[in-house]
This record gives sequence, C-alpha cells and structure tokens, in this order.
Amino acid sequence: MKKYPASPPTNNRELKETIAAEKLDFPVDPDFLSLPPRLDPQVMLRRLEETMPWRSTRPGEQDRRLLTKVDVEFVL
Repeated sequence: MKKYPASPPTNNRELKETIAAEKLDFPVDPDFLSLPPRLDPQVMLRRLEETMPWRSTRPGEQDRRLLTKVDVEFVL
C-alpha cells in the first residue's frame, strides 16, 4: 500500500489570507444554454465498441497515444 504525503494543516492562516485577497472573475454568458446529451448512452457505447478495434490499428495510433499519456502519478 502506498503512503501519500500528509495533508496540509487546515488552519493555515497564510493560505486563507491569499485566497481571501484573490478575487476570481468568472465569465458570464447570459445566452449560454446547457442541454443534456441527445444520444442514448447505450447507443454511444455500442458505437465505441464498433470503432475501437479499427481505431487502435491505424498507423501511428500507438505512438500518438503514448505522447498523450500522463507519466506522473497523482491522487484525485
């Protein structure tokens, strides 16, 4: 079992002051409309099952995937 570094103390005054001093401005788009996906998830999964064997055999695909691979371990 891996041991992860200890969490930082929760009462870190410096960190709290830094966060309080920063003002985050998020963009607002009043015309943005969030819509749910139109495809049934099962339809999309079937489509992926059909195309994955073909996609993985394309020339250069393994090299392309290796380039986009994350080589650092991290905890979510």
